[in-house]
Amino acid sequence: MKKGIQILLILCAMVIASCSNDNQENNNDTSPNPTGFVWRENLIDAPLNSASSAYFTAAFNTLIAKDANNITLFEINLTGASPGTYAIDNSSVLFTYTGVNPMYVATGGQVVITTNASGKISGTFEAFRSGTGLTRIYGSFTDVVMQ
Repeated sequence: MKKGIQILLILCAMVIASCSNDNQENNNDTSPNPTGFVWRENLIDAPLNSASSAYFTAAFNTLIAKDANNITLFEINLTGASPGTYAIDNSSVLFTYTGVNPMYVATGGQVVITTNASGKISGTFEAFRSGTGLTRIYGSFTDVVMQ
């Protein structure tokens, strides 16, 4: 009996020692990246998409992100360019995404400008609308050049 308990304890110790830490690092961070314009569709941990180019037009307070064919994917019209939170209201602050058909027009959400310095602007955004298909977009823009 004593020998059976010892064997059982040794087997338990071997099982515990042989278990690896299966926790994988979450690589779904939506915080601003080194540079550029990135977004996720519907889920905060969905695959990360990135625009080929982006710029901010100071004359119109508009953030534009384009694909590799220079086609506008995002047009985000704000009421200013100062750091702060801009509520998407589909009136004075507009958020459109042409990467889906029909075009995505947000009915709510927010754009947060975290920095505007040295001719570059950075921040995050979350836009939403009701319905089916694409209903939420999460993303960030980092060191986007102001024109």
